[in-house]
Amino acid sequence: MSDIVQVDIELLGRHFTIGSPVDERETLLEAVRLLEGKIDMIQQHGKVMDADKIAIMAALNIAHDLLRTKVGEGLEMASFQRKIRNMSEAADTALRESQQALF
Repeated sequence: MSDIVQVDIELLGRHFTIGSPVDERETLLEAVRLLEGKIDMIQQHGKVMDADKIAIMAALNIAHDLLRTKVGEGLEMASFQRKIRNMSEAADTALRESQQALF
């Protein structure tokens, strides 16, 4: 188990102290920079001014980008997750059917 460090950040004029494992501190700071970039982009467009709405829009943008990320052989993350979910459901169904056949 790694040690926890307190990381001070500021987003949308608000101060946050976040606990993070030492070996994940840089990743957390990179995530903060990514979020700041999305926030700046939204603020530059000037359509959304409320801090809560800006934060939600930035989070949705990041989530959308993540789901569009290509994995493996060019498969989009969302499609990849659907395929895994479908395989899991098929395995659960087959297991239930085989258990019913045994009893």
